[in-house]
Amino acid sequence: MKWYIPKEHGAWAMFIIPFWTGAAISGLSWHHLIFFIGLTALYFAQAPLLTFIRQPKHQDIWPSFLIYTGIGLSITVPYIVSEVYLIYIFLSILPLFLVNSLFAKLKKERFFINDLSAIIALSALLLSAYVIGSGELRVEAFHYMLLIIIFFVASVFHVKALIREKHNKPFKLVSLVYHIVITVLAFLTGWLMAGVVFLLTLGKTALIPKKYLSKPRQIGIVEIVNSAVFLVLLVSGYYIFA
Repeated sequence: MKWYIPKEHGAWAMFIIPFWTGAAISGLSWHHLIFFIGLTALYFAQAPLLTFIRQPKHQDIWPSFLIYTGIGLSITVPYIVSEVYLIYIFLSILPLFLVNSLFAKLKKERFFINDLSAIIALSALLLSAYVIGSGELRVEAFHYMLLIIIFFVASVFHVKALIREKHNKPFKLVSLVYHIVITVLAFLTGWLMAGVVFLLTLGKTALIPKKYLSKPRQIGIVEIVNSAVFLVLLVSGYYIFA
């Protein structure tokens, strides 16, 4: 049997950072770890499923898909059915996954709208973690979800400017302007720690010599480190300025 495992560095960061941000700001508990194990199994399940959607000839996906899905649902469903907020959250994520499935079928997964759909869907995991930790859903959870969406959109701009759009000067300019705007707005609106991270991200985009970011592995490592710094500073800011 072939085990399908998600390999994209950026997608792993998008999966991990939102959930644990939500867990950290709502109050960590063992339920977060248990629920995250279930989510991880479901996250693994999308790898064989999307492979099949892209190329239906891959009939070997079903054993791994069914095992991942069975484990994931057995852990997450008891939580979801016991908390109405979680039902709403996962119902809102489903259409975004269908968008990703459509782009996989069309083999147009590099389109920005597909990236944005995945970012919003995975960022919504912050809300699920927040509900598990606090038993409710406050406005602040949506504020942090928005910051994470903004951060990962910046990451997408940066990565595309280094790989697929590396010869596209207008795209690189748009990427740079986006980084500047989100940095300024974060400081102006009082999100100081987010502003610091966005400033670091801007520095990464504008100052790191491109020769050090010429390979996907190098880019992936930098983005993972940047995401980890984002998580630490965002959560630290929550408790420092609470």
